[in-house]
Amino acid sequence: MNQLPQLQMKRRLECVPPGRPVPDGFLVRVAIREDAPVIATVLTDSFEVEWDTSKVNAELFDDPNVPVTFVVERAEEIVATASYQTKPETDPESFWLHWVGVHTSSRGMALGEILSLEVLNEGSRRGRKTIYLTTDDFRLAAIRTYLKLGFEPDSIHDSHRLRWKVILAELGYSSATT
Repeated sequence: MNQLPQLQMKRRLECVPPGRPVPDGFLVRVAIREDAPVIATVLTDSFEVEWDTSKVNAELFDDPNVPVTFVVERAEEIVATASYQTKPETDPESFWLHWVGVHTSSRGMALGEILSLEVLNEGSRRGRKTIYLTTDDFRLAAIRTYLKLGFEPDSIHDSHRLRWKVILAELGYSSATT
C-alpha cells in the first residue's frame, strides 16, 4: 500500500493569542525527564502506537531539536503533552508544534489548545516567525483546534489540496485557504 504523506499546516506569529485559562485542578508546566514513563502512556493512548520511556527520551528529552516539552497535569498525574521542535534543515526563523497528545480521560477540556498556545508563545519568546505542524486526515478534532488557533493548510504534496478540501468541508469550513 502506498501511504500518503501527513498533512501540513502553518501559522505566522505576527500576533500570538494569550494563553487560554487552564481549567480548575489542572497545571501546565515544563516536562522533566522523570515524566517520561507517564508521557509515554499519554502518547500511546493519543496515537495508538506504542511508546515507552526510551522512545520518549529519544524523541523528546535527548533530541537537541526539542528544547522544551510541556505537560498538563491533574492531581499530579500527566494527562496531556506537546513539544516545541526546531528543524535545522528548514528556515531558522521557524519551528514545529510536535507530538500534541491528550489522554482520553481528559479530552474535551481544550488541553490540546492550551498546550498548543504554550508552544506558540514559546516560539514567539524565542523570536521565531512561523510555526508548522503535521497531522493526519482523521484527526478532525485536532485540525479544528489548529484552525481555531490560526493555522492554515499548507499544501506541499500533490495529494494535499484534495485532502484539505474534503477535511475542511467535513468541518464546515470554506476550502478557499487550500
